[in-house]
Amino acid sequence: MKINKKNMSRIKQNIYTLTLIVTCLVVSPFIFVKIWKTSAESKKSTIPKTSVSEAVPEKDAAAPVENVPTPKENSESADVQTDVSSFAEQEIVTTVTTAAADENTAKFSSSDMSYFDDALFIGDSRTVGIRDYGTIKNADYFCDVGLTAAAAFDSPAEGVYLDSIIDAKQYGKIYIMLGINEVGNDFEYTMTQYRALVDKVRAHQPDAIIYIMANLHVTASAETYSINNEAINYLNSRMAELCDGKKVFYLDVNEVFDNEYGYLNDEYTSDGVHVYAEHYAKWCEWLCDHAVLSD
Repeated sequence: MKINKKNMSRIKQNIYTLTLIVTCLVVSPFIFVKIWKTSAESKKSTIPKTSVSEAVPEKDAAAPVENVPTPKENSESADVQTDVSSFAEQEIVTTVTTAAADENTAKFSSSDMSYFDDALFIGDSRTVGIRDYGTIKNADYFCDVGLTAAAAFDSPAEGVYLDSIIDAKQYGKIYIMLGINEVGNDFEYTMTQYRALVDKVRAHQPDAIIYIMANLHVTASAETYSINNEAINYLNSRMAELCDGKKVFYLDVNEVFDNEYGYLNDEYTSDGVHVYAEHYAKWCEWLCDHAVLSD
């Protein structure tokens, strides 16, 4: 039987094909094992390593500025878009705030309503409440719902800009209550804006006494991840650092409205954030009792 060249070529092709198939069958298991191991090691290397301090926030680092017992358990990490390390300095901040409060208290005296004849109030919805429901009717007001320190000089309140009000006459006292609408932002950014606001007010009114008013606490049930008393206390303490006890004073009315646990008393509010209309008169009386009188 003669095998021509064409048949010989076909036989060789079959042999090569058979050899390739056998080789693949023998080698493929080793290749698959190698690929699987490489893939597993790759996945392992890409998993981020979490330290114990990152996984479990330290109790002391997350403690409120005012160490008060709380009526509910709150497992939320209330860092409010800032590093937990920011709260680690709260012991120092508390000391600064207490010292400022002591210096302030020594200068406070009682006054009557005429004290506010040359006063300007700058603030958000809480200040709107003082204007609309309080007893201080002889002061000027620049306030609006949702107002922030960052926007105070850029956004009008009822069609009027702060520049036009603050340059219209000489004020003896300027009250600033802002921050609750920014408590969920980065603290350093918020304080940069707050400091710039105070500096600008002082530049426009160098002879005026400036009162920085603490933000009101919220009720326990009104706390959220971003807006909670831990964050409010921290922001208030940073605001208190701007006070020198000479021309800039810190006022904290929370003592009037807090319950025994340091939360806004549920009996004073319906939404957990704003006090009822009838309580603004009490707030105004408190302001009368915390006046800095000129020598």
